[in-house]
Amino acid sequence: MKTFKFTESLKMSLRSITSNKIRSFLTALGVMIGVAAVITLVALGNGSQKAVETSLQSLGSNLLIVYSGQPKGPSLVRRNTTNIAPALSKDDLEFIKSLPESMVLHAAPESSASGQVKYGNTNTGATVVGTDTGYAAIRNFHPIYGSFFTQSDIDARKPVAVIGSQVYKDLFDSGFDPLGQKIRINGIGFKVIGIMEEKGSSSTDTQVFIPISTFQKYISGSSKYALINIQAANLETMRELQKFIEDELLHMHRIASMDAADFYIANQLDLLSTMEGVAGTFTLLLASIAAISLIVGGIGIMNIMLVAVTERTREIGIRMSLGAKSKDILSQFLTEAIILSVGGGLIGIFIGISAAYGANRFGGMASVISVQSILLAFGFAVITGLFFGGYPAYQASKLDPIEALRYE
Repeated sequence: MKTFKFTESLKMSLRSITSNKIRSFLTALGVMIGVAAVITLVALGNGSQKAVETSLQSLGSNLLIVYSGQPKGPSLVRRNTTNIAPALSKDDLEFIKSLPESMVLHAAPESSASGQVKYGNTNTGATVVGTDTGYAAIRNFHPIYGSFFTQSDIDARKPVAVIGSQVYKDLFDSGFDPLGQKIRINGIGFKVIGIMEEKGSSSTDTQVFIPISTFQKYISGSSKYALINIQAANLETMRELQKFIEDELLHMHRIASMDAADFYIANQLDLLSTMEGVAGTFTLLLASIAAISLIVGGIGIMNIMLVAVTERTREIGIRMSLGAKSKDILSQFLTEAIILSVGGGLIGIFIGISAAYGANRFGGMASVISVQSILLAFGFAVITGLFFGGYPAYQASKLDPIEALRYE
């Protein structure tokens, strides 16, 4: 009996919806837009968060950087590194390299300076970076052609260079083999031994890498380092390693506390945590804005259902006079509201997924579609239908049959 009543209620609801196709479509449109907006904007928010994480991972894994100078925030990509006054010594580097592999896998010094790089009659600006053999492994940044310099190159202070992809494009014709060619950096001749992979960053791809000993001899004239790159052995102990290195360097530099230190350590975990928090807040904000569309869509459903109740007052009176109970009328109108919201939600899911895919495929915007956002948007659409459709359905069920039959 209950199944029969539900089937009849469903048939009548579908008949009512299909008899006013345009109005039904416009009623469900708000829900469609709301669901699509939630899915699309959450996907874009998740995509931006994923892009940030990927970008940070491209800097290297389990990365700690010991900077010369006072703290400038948690960034691992400190601006104006070419202007850092070197304060880290060879003893500092050797101490870090002497730590067991259970703590530190690699450590590499780094100093940099702005320079003019010239080949023939062509020249370009670049950042000249002095470092050692561990840099490529720590920063996950390797030559795509040729090779990085070796320890023997560092020991002999050889004038060899590995150029960034943009430097190659600026100095050489496409397809030209630069290996073995002589370039001039600030007027000093260097032999090209490799080309670094392209990172897609103007600051990274315009770098030229040379042995740290060569950099100190020809570029800086100082035996100190601007920073030291460290690859921790594992992610879980990075904070403990940071504290241990801070304490030991303070002792070596004869400084009482980090408040007066001439160095600081940036931890990849701190930056990742900060960026994840920002991206999460951004995603939540986008989802909240999109959810407003669902509320507006629900109000649209309620308005149209109230109009439908008014238009069908006489029909309701006839049904009640023929034995329909209040709960039957309530069920019918509530079913109509749910069908509109569910139908709008399903179409909205399709539109949202398509829009997120299109933004990624054709708009160059990172997007990550999550099942959670789909279920959340659809569930919210159903709740919207129940909530905003409930009042008109209740109003219909409470009509007086005699008054309803008299309604013109």
